[in-house]
Amino acid sequence: MKNPFIAIFLCLAAAVAATGCGPVAKQAEAAPPAPAAGVPVEVAPAETGDISLVLNYAGTLQAAKDVRLVPRVAGQVTRIFVAEGDAVKKGDSIAAIEQDVYRAQLKQAEAALEKGQLTLQKMEEGARPEELAAARAAVAIARAALADVKNPNDDTRTTAAANLAKAQAAVRLAQSEYDKVAWAGQAGMTKQGLLLEDATSSYEAALAAYNLQTNPTASKTATLDAQVVKSELDLALAEKPFRPVDFDLARASIKQAEAALQLAQLQLEYTTITAPFDGVVAELVVDEGSMVSSSVVLGRFISPQTEVTLNVEESRLGQVKKGQPVGLRVSAYPGVDFPAVVTNVAPIADSKSHTFKVTVTPLDEKNLLHGGMFADVKLLAEEKTNTLLVPLAAVTQVDGQPAVFVINAAGVAEQRLVTTGLSTDSQIEIMSGLKAGDNVVIAGQSNLTDGAVVNVVPNL
Repeated sequence: MKNPFIAIFLCLAAAVAATGCGPVAKQAEAAPPAPAAGVPVEVAPAETGDISLVLNYAGTLQAAKDVRLVPRVAGQVTRIFVAEGDAVKKGDSIAAIEQDVYRAQLKQAEAALEKGQLTLQKMEEGARPEELAAARAAVAIARAALADVKNPNDDTRTTAAANLAKAQAAVRLAQSEYDKVAWAGQAGMTKQGLLLEDATSSYEAALAAYNLQTNPTASKTATLDAQVVKSELDLALAEKPFRPVDFDLARASIKQAEAALQLAQLQLEYTTITAPFDGVVAELVVDEGSMVSSSVVLGRFISPQTEVTLNVEESRLGQVKKGQPVGLRVSAYPGVDFPAVVTNVAPIADSKSHTFKVTVTPLDEKNLLHGGMFADVKLLAEEKTNTLLVPLAAVTQVDGQPAVFVINAAGVAEQRLVTTGLSTDSQIEIMSGLKAGDNVVIAGQSNLTDGAVVNVVPNL
């Protein structure tokens, strides 16, 4: 709308140009002054209502759980039980690896454990009665032999003395015969000389035997002593063949065999690859007959539940918390709002972007959402009900403070400082400075001052 003061000035200028200054001035002085016009403004009432602070983000949906299926043992794939896209339950079979080698290893481990257990049982039972009897007999024989040598009986002494006396007599007889021919030359080479030499040797042997049997040497008794010690040791080992440490070693061997058996059982179980959770087979990259190992990926397995990760600014982190309600929209279902919830807020910020990762999980009972979908996310940060609201355009800044112009019943603008709260694209909460029903200026504030007369118009 044009300013009425400018229009009046233009009319007066035209009149002066047409008739001259004198008469026109007289007419102007005679005419009554024009009434002042109000500043044109548009107003709206302050009303109570509900307002929500919604944070808008965008992100890509991804599976809540996404794992690569890798076998724990090596071998040839003998069977694949599923196809891509199949939904399976936790523990269901996905693929199988040849089991022959692992079954053989299991039997070997079972045999090793049984051997260890039998060995311990044999140790606990100890020596057989026959072995103990033989060991005791060996000790008795060795001790008797030593006693016979150290303490010869009368028969032994008599026999040794008789043999010695007989040898002495033979020497005397041979000496007598030799003396008969000793006067002749070369007597030692005669028959009598040779007999004397033999008799002398026999005597010396008989004397040595007599001395040994009646007074045994240390070397003779030492050998017999060693035999006694050995036989006694053999008896002790037969009576108690194992020490406590031997039993400990046997029990440790059994534990080792049990662990090997458990490992063999696990390896046999690992030949069947199963689903780690309820989910969907997203991808299979091997066929039956393929050779695989712990470094070969069989496929990809995902959960039906999805989630989206948002990068929330540090300034907004205080408005986000776990359990907060969220709304999702995807282009696959236009106009459909999917309810969701904040399930995790990262405790630390990203070192580069200085944003916090916030995980949002849709409440998608029908499993309509899938990984890879682009989603518009609306996060309800705060909500207030039955609070005082005005259009966002009503609030201006006066010396850095929010203010509004209120139009009173006389059509005069009153400038008021206000305290604001939540705001949206169209509304803002007024926490103080206004009351419900106050008419506030929403257009034309740039021409207003406190106390100015206004002209309320429907639209500027």
